[in-house]
Amino acid sequence: MKVRFKNQKQAALSHFFKEEHRVIIKEKTLQGYYCYTLFNENLHEITVNDDQVEITDHDISDMIQRNDLGYGREFYINRFLIELLPLQPGQFINTQSLWVAGKLLRYFEKYNYEIPDSYKDRVLNEKYKMHLIEGFLMAINPYMERKFMGGNYFEGFEFYKGKPIPEIQLENDESLNEINLADYKNLLKTFIEKSLNDTYDNEAHSKNFASTLFVLIDSLFVYDITRIFSYKTFYNDCFVIEYQNEYYYLNQYWWG
Repeated sequence: MKVRFKNQKQAALSHFFKEEHRVIIKEKTLQGYYCYTLFNENLHEITVNDDQVEITDHDISDMIQRNDLGYGREFYINRFLIELLPLQPGQFINTQSLWVAGKLLRYFEKYNYEIPDSYKDRVLNEKYKMHLIEGFLMAINPYMERKFMGGNYFEGFEFYKGKPIPEIQLENDESLNEINLADYKNLLKTFIEKSLNDTYDNEAHSKNFASTLFVLIDSLFVYDITRIFSYKTFYNDCFVIEYQNEYYYLNQYWWG
């Protein structure tokens, strides 16, 4: 399904410069009219009312009806997009989110969107994302350490690109196991949460921190990851992700 703006000058103010634009969501409002969600040339999502556009292509064969996402109202969404970015009722697409923008790269590639430099510099810039993770860990490691104040034992996280798994030579009391890729998200979240847990009063903060760390790490992988591993030594407990022939280590270490 595609639409054309009736007022091209007004559309340009929202960075819509092409003759027509693909609809990613078609939904019926409480007032009974339709609105459409589109991506502009900056790959930001914009929702417009049906009186602002005219339909140039009525074909919705690439969309799936998901009225549950519209609280029972008529709601269509691009079927490939919803595969890449599962939504819950009330959730919105927001490509300002680094994680969301990364997950939608394959959608933009499939439909031949031009990828702007602003997107590449942020979403496709691994160094930028690694620095975000490093900065976040600098903030939460002291949060983790304070649980052990007064003792001789401390824990922390570090994240890095490390040695290829096939090159690891196990020493005594070390272990290396491949784990179920299908459970990747739940396993990584659990791995993070077990070290970021806190007292009951601070549990909400801990969960927010854990969720943020998961999103930052997962945003690195805009295509499918290959395998995941558990690698343990005396001082280190690593969750290892194989992605495009490189290995990313989230290490929960201890010292004392």
